[in-house]
Amino acid sequence: MELAIETNKIDWWFWAIILAFILLALLGWVPAYYVVMIISGIQVFYFAQRDGGWAFTTQVRILYFFTTLVALWTLIRFPWFILLLLGTAMVTFTGRCVLALMLKKMPWNKGLPEGASCELKPQS
Repeated sequence: MELAIETNKIDWWFWAIILAFILLALLGWVPAYYVVMIISGIQVFYFAQRDGGWAFTTQVRILYFFTTLVALWTLIRFPWFILLLLGTAMVTFTGRCVLALMLKKMPWNKGLPEGASCELKPQS
């Protein structure tokens, strides 16, 4: 797996900023949990506007946003954010995304190109 750090793309910056706040949350700054949720929600609206309401990139962000909301349950917040840390680090540094892999298998996403990047867009 190659590094895919693309600082010239806003997509990468969203993931990098979220990753930074996940780290802050895990280090004990409790408001960072909520910042992660807020930035994830902003991503949904940004990508829905940029790529279309139901584009693959938007679907990935919607699913990610809902996974951050699981952390509202304080009993599992810390271990859940460790999982989010791993997944977000993977997409930030390699461009590969477990959520995208899962979404690609959904029937409404048939015909997507090979790969599992969060930057995949459905073919017209």
